[in-house]
Amino acid sequence: MEAQSDSSDCQRRAELNNDREMTVQTPQPAPPAADTRPAFAIVSNSQTPYRLHLHRRIAREIPEARLFSAFTHETSNSPWAFADSEEIGVVQFGKGENCDTKPNLRTFITEWRRGARIIQWIKDNHVRFVVMMGYNDTGRARIMRFCHQTGIPCFVFGDSNIRGDKATGLKRWLKRRLVGKFMQWCDGALCCGTLGRDFFRRYGARDDRIFYFPYEPDYSLADQVNEEQIARTRRRFNLSGARRIVFSGRLIEIKRPDLLIDAFAGIANRRRNWDLLVIGDGPLRESLKERLPPELRGRVTWTGFLDDQATVTALYRLSDVLVLPSDFEPWAVVINEAAATGLAIVSSDVVGASAELVRDGTNGRIFPAGDLRALTDCLLDITDSDKLERMKAASPEILADWRRRGDPVDGLRKAMTSVGFLPAKQEASVRS
Repeated sequence: MEAQSDSSDCQRRAELNNDREMTVQTPQPAPPAADTRPAFAIVSNSQTPYRLHLHRRIAREIPEARLFSAFTHETSNSPWAFADSEEIGVVQFGKGENCDTKPNLRTFITEWRRGARIIQWIKDNHVRFVVMMGYNDTGRARIMRFCHQTGIPCFVFGDSNIRGDKATGLKRWLKRRLVGKFMQWCDGALCCGTLGRDFFRRYGARDDRIFYFPYEPDYSLADQVNEEQIARTRRRFNLSGARRIVFSGRLIEIKRPDLLIDAFAGIANRRRNWDLLVIGDGPLRESLKERLPPELRGRVTWTGFLDDQATVTALYRLSDVLVLPSDFEPWAVVINEAAATGLAIVSSDVVGASAELVRDGTNGRIFPAGDLRALTDCLLDITDSDKLERMKAASPEILADWRRRGDPVDGLRKAMTSVGFLPAKQEASVRS
């Protein structure tokens, strides 16, 4: 990155001209004159339900500072629809853009210029603390370098976990160099859990500057769904009174819904009172339907994509076991949702959230990623009637323990106090 920005006077002049052109288009929501609170910004790729919930919590629970939520793209990889929120200070830098675009030379340049726009916005709005959500584009690297050079505290967030860090050869060498440099530019790291902490340690983050900042759903929604909504959801999807295994996520290769289909087929004759529920959509949907043996197709329900969390929660309430068989899954909020609604959980061993929320043999089972036989054995074990209710009952207790240890607002406040953005005397206690 340094070589690109400092290679010649001509490049610098061209860059400055580009920056001036882009600055004209930069959003400028100057804070009200009466608002003298120190400003901080969370730079994220796009709005999602769990991210907006967390930002609302931050705005309400750290009221002594002013939050700006800066989004680099308007839409994410799912068709969520949101209205910009004044409460969390939404600022859009990517109207009409989708964050799921594959990286190429054009996006390399686009993100570099976007970074310049955000830097100018940081200056204009006197932002004094930055959380950089992610580190995998040129714009983010540029912002982190700017913060380092100007003394603005910057913490990088990543949901990466060490079990998914499997790069080899030249790619591994390059990643070590780049991520290691980003760690030098940042004052610390925000991670999702213990596997994320180990990841950032590997790339040079100081142990005393790594704080938990995990994704989480709005847990209150788990308690708001009533029996009438559950009954209505049962009728809508024509669900029988059978026990139910549920998958919730995009139907893409990395999440391995095919592995679950095969494992369900493997236990179906021995668990005739169990059905499968698939929440979500994606390019594999039709091939997965064809993969099912004809005699089992009546025991599998496909809901398609759902953007109504109340309906999703009701479907969880109508189920017993969540299965997430991913080959790669940095965190996975669906694990939090399942624990909050009292489901037993089966997960592959690469899922970040499972390291905190699934205790093998207590509230669920863990199996080696990609191992069909192991997944099948786990499903047979967890659907045993003598074990199921005990495991389901354990999930909320394990979730409560994690929320005490890994509250994201508490972690953010600790990061702020560690660099003097907030006085240490205001540090919050861990949530009960």
